[in-house]
Amino acid sequence: MISVSILPQKYFVDQIAGQLVQVNVLVPPGSSPHNYEILPSQMKDLARSKAWLQIGLLTFEDAWKTKFAEINRNLIIVNSSEGVQTLSGIKDSDHDHSGVFDPHIWLAPAEVKIMAANILKTLNLAFPQNKPAFEINYSRFILKVDSLSAQIQQQLAPLKNRNILIFHPALAYYARQFNLKQIPLELDGKEPSPKHMKDIVDLARKEIIRIIFIQKEFDSENALQLSREIGGEVVVIDPLDYNWEKQMLDITQKIASQK
Repeated sequence: MISVSILPQKYFVDQIAGQLVQVNVLVPPGSSPHNYEILPSQMKDLARSKAWLQIGLLTFEDAWKTKFAEINRNLIIVNSSEGVQTLSGIKDSDHDHSGVFDPHIWLAPAEVKIMAANILKTLNLAFPQNKPAFEINYSRFILKVDSLSAQIQQQLAPLKNRNILIFHPALAYYARQFNLKQIPLELDGKEPSPKHMKDIVDLARKEIIRIIFIQKEFDSENALQLSREIGGEVVVIDPLDYNWEKQMLDITQKIASQK
């Protein structure tokens, strides 16, 4: 068994390990990975895990890292973001990693390829007897990721309005890869101030932005208020969905619907 922090990581591991490795997910569906509190019942699976694949940029990971190492002294702790060119994040006690890095690396295919390489190394180290199968599955997965990247690029190519209006700024790496601009309502992990809302309304009207993206775990009140101001609509996305490829295409189709 190995442990991962969030569901999309389980998808990546499943793609590479197949049925050869059991995967324990620390943050369950519907919970925020930014400030999650591990349940006592989850400690048993941590104690049985050979490795813990962190995102490496989430606050709860830092908070629990020492405790996990004490529970399981043989636990291999891996930073999945190693090798990623990280972006500046939100400076806030609930949402940042030392106030420096944006953790949402799994939402860009380019970064997922780096994560996949780190996963492969970890699986080969923890389960060397399965290395040939891991290598084959890894190669297949990278081809799928490259194909997905090309498909996203093609869908976004005709898009003239390349602004993404979003409540919680989760698409910075996606925006970097596909030449888009992310405009968040939430600033420093806090509700938007009246001034910030006015600035966003003015910008949305000027740039003719009609879609406001919001993650399913967030309160939509401010997004709905903004949508009324600009005559737009609120669109829910699920960046923590297990089916990563499907979610990436869904996000892309919603962005591409902006004309």
